[in-house]
Amino acid sequence: MFEPEKARREKQKAVIGFIGPSGSGKTVSALRMAYGMMKEAYPDVDEKELWSKIGVADTEHKRSLLYWNETFGDMRIGEFMHINFEPPYTTDRYNGAVQALKKSGCEVIIVDSLSHNWQGKGGIIETHSNMTGNSFQNWGKLSSETTSLIETLTTNNVHVICTMRTKTEYVVELNEHGKMAPRKVGTKPVQKDEFEYEFMINFLVNMEGVSETSKDNTRLFEGESKIITEEDGSKLYRWVELGVDVKAEEEEKRAAEEEERLALLHTIQSMISADADLQKMITNFEFKANQKLENFSKVLLKTAIERLKGDK
Repeated sequence: MFEPEKARREKQKAVIGFIGPSGSGKTVSALRMAYGMMKEAYPDVDEKELWSKIGVADTEHKRSLLYWNETFGDMRIGEFMHINFEPPYTTDRYNGAVQALKKSGCEVIIVDSLSHNWQGKGGIIETHSNMTGNSFQNWGKLSSETTSLIETLTTNNVHVICTMRTKTEYVVELNEHGKMAPRKVGTKPVQKDEFEYEFMINFLVNMEGVSETSKDNTRLFEGESKIITEEDGSKLYRWVELGVDVKAEEEEKRAAEEEERLALLHTIQSMISADADLQKMITNFEFKANQKLENFSKVLLKTAIERLKGDK
């Protein structure tokens, strides 16, 4: 019945969630990550073809189209594939949207937003409210909807990035003045409780567009608080698709960079060791940079060496 095999690192398809309030930049974060993934996968493909591999199932009244041709960092958003996903927001229609984008050649599909499947016209909450009979038993009848949605996100052999809105949770308790008052205790995605655990990575996005993870099976982004860029998509792609140990690769790169920086530092120290005028120049550099020579970046050290050589 069961055939044990030795564990091995296999290619995977990403299932990513971006969770945050309206206006926090979830869609842009998803587009930047999707672009980075496809740029890593197809480094020699032109921009038009690259963007054609990215699709958006848009439940937000075509809002993702507002970002077309806009520039974020070094990335200009191109002509991605788009579905204007209108009600009803049933699980079957979500599956249909994913299938349609997949058939059009999309390899990264952004579902923007998944929250409508839960709390939208034709969604699960509305369906439940229209059912007759025992409310608790009716929730049990709808459990297959969640199962089907999970299958849509995880079994289609494409990378899937979902956005989810958040709702704020409060508790009422005694405050420092001895009075009962509400206190915010956090936010929850507008979806079924614990649905977020189905994702490989969940990014929590604040109103400044800064993301941090509440869950990260890849451990690529643990402990980081950052604006998502194409570089993050590239890094994620290497991890899921190629099985590369990205963290070890980056640590090796950082070590090489530090070795080069220290070599430049040693060069400067040798140059100024017996030259009072050059020592004064370095002191001036330190004052302008507001940091000690030993803390200079590689770029600053190279600039300092060029100035010191030019003074000779």
